Amino acid sequence: MEGARAILFREGISSVTMDQVAARLGISKKTLYKHFSNKDQLIEESIEEKIREVGRLVDAAANDSSQTFPQRLGSIFGVVGRQFAEIGETLMRDVYYRQPSLWEKIERFRREHVFQAIHRLFEEGVRGGYIRTDIESRLVPTMFVSAASAMLTPSQVFALPAPPAVVFETFIRILLGGILTEEGRAQFEQAKLPGAGRRGRADA
Repeated sequence: MEGARAILFREGISSVTMDQVAARLGISKKTLYKHFSNKDQLIEESIEEKIREVGRLVDAAANDSSQTFPQRLGSIFGVVGRQFAEIGETLMRDVYYRQPSLWEKIERFRREHVFQAIHRLFEEGVRGGYIRTDIESRLVPTMFVSAASAMLTPSQVFALPAPPAVVFETFIRILLGGILTEEGRAQFEQAKLPGAGRRGRADA
């Protein structure tokens, strides 16, 4: 699974066959078919395993009591940003346009797991005084999640002149720059986001 996933994430769905996966892993196609009945199953299980992995990482970051709210928030965004970079633009496009049911699983996970974790953290940030007092802080969690949900879709991300990881990092920095207090921004910067300083259309 790990070896096959690395190939799929690097090259996408449409350009890789089961024969190629088997050859690159140094196994027979017969051996590969003992574990996966077809390429669709391999793709689905690879994506589902990635979803479970991201879920574990997000939960660990959200529940890390050794870090402050801004640091935990930065850690979660770092996790998500690294997944953009690891999966790559080719696979994202392939899943979005060729596997809509699988993309819906990703969207559901994002809505029900990642965004809920972020929403809860923002509520904590409001109580902890990390959100600016000159704005209606009670609206921040819902507005931030709604903006992220609307903006970070493939149709939006692929239309922009930068790799997905850079789009994500820029989006986060712009929004948080207008929400967090000065202390909150300083602590958030301690959690490095991927993509900083990279520009261009090269795959992340």
